[in-house]
Amino acid sequence: MKLQNIREFELYALLYVAALDMKTSKEEQKLINAKMAGESFDHVEEMFEEDNDAQRVETIMQAAAEYLKTDEQRAGFMNDLKKMAASDSTTPFEAAALSLLKNLLKS
Repeated sequence: MKLQNIREFELYALLYVAALDMKTSKEEQKLINAKMAGESFDHVEEMFEEDNDAQRVETIMQAAAEYLKTDEQRAGFMNDLKKMAASDSTTPFEAAALSLLKNLLKS
């Protein structure tokens, strides 16, 4: 399944960052709920749960190529992901994963 629009992409990426430390905190869930403003994205969450980590990164990279065309869009996207990671204190693993995503988005 492919992410159909930028909102689905944003949710998928936020879910990815929230799950990096193997748990989704209350703070992370609040950020996701606020960002998605009551919209239903059950199909995106289902897709996320079915994908393994490599598939998740590939999905994010494909959607980023489609939806993040400018440096400003990529920077805003990375800021949203950093906020998610920092919402429950960024772990070294999360910091490394964010750095990897940032580098992948540049290529």
